[in-house]
Amino acid sequence: MLLLSVPFIVKADELTKVSLKKDTIYYEGALTEDANQAAFLLFEEHTDLIKWISIKSKGGEVNNGMDLGEFIFKHNIGVEVIDYCISSCANYVFSSSITHRISNHAVIGFHGGTTGMLEATKEYLKSLPEASQSSARASFEQYIAATTLREKHFFNVIGVDQEITYLGQNPNYQKVHQAEDYVGWYYSLEDLAKFGVRNISVIDPPWKFNQLSDKVKFFKVSIDGI
Repeated sequence: MLLLSVPFIVKADELTKVSLKKDTIYYEGALTEDANQAAFLLFEEHTDLIKWISIKSKGGEVNNGMDLGEFIFKHNIGVEVIDYCISSCANYVFSSSITHRISNHAVIGFHGGTTGMLEATKEYLKSLPEASQSSARASFEQYIAATTLREKHFFNVIGVDQEITYLGQNPNYQKVHQAEDYVGWYYSLEDLAKFGVRNISVIDPPWKFNQLSDKVKFFKVSIDGI
């Protein structure tokens, strides 16, 4: 399922590092079940100390993202991004916190949530041997149905507009998306607040968007349209 949710950057063998320094859990790498459990254990052992989770992640399987996001929301943990928080990290981890702290060059990049999975599934099934497609399709459909329902509930609970995960997939942005082979999109801090992602403080302001690299680029999306 990882390939469906974040096909463009997360490597299956990427090692995620989770550590604690002062009042902050540092989470670096793909969103995984093991890394989440390590973060949860650190919090349980140092509940009175931990105020922040500082994350540097290109995403991961969507349920792992929601697991971490739900934990952050439940325990009112602030989210810090110094370098980047992309795809499932942006959708579910950054959006889940009530308090945010970012560097003046942090990349909060969106790629799509469960709404884009169906098309990705169709493409993946075409690559399988014909004899395997039927059973695989049933498995994927069950997974997508459950995950889609969970995502809707997730955003209702945290009080953020679910459209934040798919506005950049609007047909109006199709030409923009294809022009430079972008992998996703980003929002201004003002638009993030309109979606419900508020209380974002910038270290050494102002914040200015910078592309992550020449190969991993994002275009700007506005709530008010192009």
